[in-house]
Amino acid sequence: MHHPHAQDRWIKSLQQHAAALAFPDWQPGPDDWTSLHTSFTPDGKPITEVAVYRGRERVHYARISGEDLMRFWTGLLKEVPE
Repeated sequence: MHHPHAQDRWIKSLQQHAAALAFPDWQPGPDDWTSLHTSFTPDGKPITEVAVYRGRERVHYARISGEDLMRFWTGLLKEVPE
C-alpha cells in the first residue's frame, strides 16, 4: 500500500496532468489548483469534468464524454507516472 502522502502527490499529479491535457494553453500560476471528477449522467454514461481554479475563481472548465472520454483517459494515463 502506498503511503498517504505519496497517494496525495499522485492524485495532485493526475489532476495537474488532466488540466494540462484538457487546456494545452494553460500555464499554471502560483494560486492555481485543479479539479478532476468523474461521474455518470442520468442515463448512465460516464463523464469527466476538469477545472482549473485561480484562488476561488474557476478559470478553465471542460466536460468530457462520449468518444472523447476514452481518448482523454488513455492520453492522461500515458502521462502520469506510477
